Amino acid sequence: MLNLLKAMVAITSLIALTACANSNSKGQPEAQPDTKAEIVALLQQKSSAQLKLYVLDCGTVQARDLSLFNPKVDKGVHMDMAVPCYVIVHPDKGSLVWDAGLSDNFASAEQGVEIYQGAFNLIVKKTMLSQLQEIGLATDDVTYFAPSHLHLDHSGNANYFANSTLLMQKIEYDIAFSDEAKNYDFDINNYSALKDSTHIKLQGNYDVFGDGSVVILSTPGHSPGHQSLYVKLKETGPVILSGDLFHFEKNRKDYGIPVWNDKKLTIRSFAKIDSIIDQTSAKLWIQHDPEEARAVRMSPGFYN
Repeated sequence: MLNLLKAMVAITSLIALTACANSNSKGQPEAQPDTKAEIVALLQQKSSAQLKLYVLDCGTVQARDLSLFNPKVDKGVHMDMAVPCYVIVHPDKGSLVWDAGLSDNFASAEQGVEIYQGAFNLIVKKTMLSQLQEIGLATDDVTYFAPSHLHLDHSGNANYFANSTLLMQKIEYDIAFSDEAKNYDFDINNYSALKDSTHIKLQGNYDVFGDGSVVILSTPGHSPGHQSLYVKLKETGPVILSGDLFHFEKNRKDYGIPVWNDKKLTIRSFAKIDSIIDQTSAKLWIQHDPEEARAVRMSPGFYN
């Protein structure tokens, strides 16, 4: 059944693996792979970089109705969804923080924080800042910050990284600092300090360190500029950090589309990631999946 669903998704959309020119905060073009063949070749290319990938516990979202993530199933079913953040350390070219979790300010709320008329409860037991300190990384020393998107469980501590270079899809960036932000459930208070940060507005895929070891993949649908991350780990093998392209394994198998997603863009992004996995044998890490979270090696341990 899963293979049939994958085939249906692939047939439904043209797989958009292309990347357009990206521009930095000075408006200069950033050359990137611009054809399907080029990006696949980049992902298949072996990397000599000995990366370290740390997984931080950046909270829990207690979801009280999973039908929000797939209207056809699971009405009224609860799930405690993981909220991880990631630190990737390159041996020669600095570091990347991927996603910023729920705000550390929520750690003071013993019963969590209720949102959306009780549809979700947000819990933080250990601050992101304390976990960064535990691995000896100061926020001012982070080279790059890339949120998968700007919902509050991925941008809660984004202001810590105002001195980093921000890597974000142009469409997401332009909405983030406009009056439209609230229409996409973006809370500018979570990331206001990034407005004056050095930034690169992406318009597709992006080779973060310039050596193919870490590649941002444009996967719109959950938000206009949603992105996922391809990481080449020498011992673990290649992994894809999903962002919110998928929320948990069952929803991936069902190709469930959350009620707030753009369906057409989401289907294209599903097909894109399926195609990349088929061609690279990368392991998909579904960030919010609770079963996966229980099996993950948490910081200060790391993957390499």
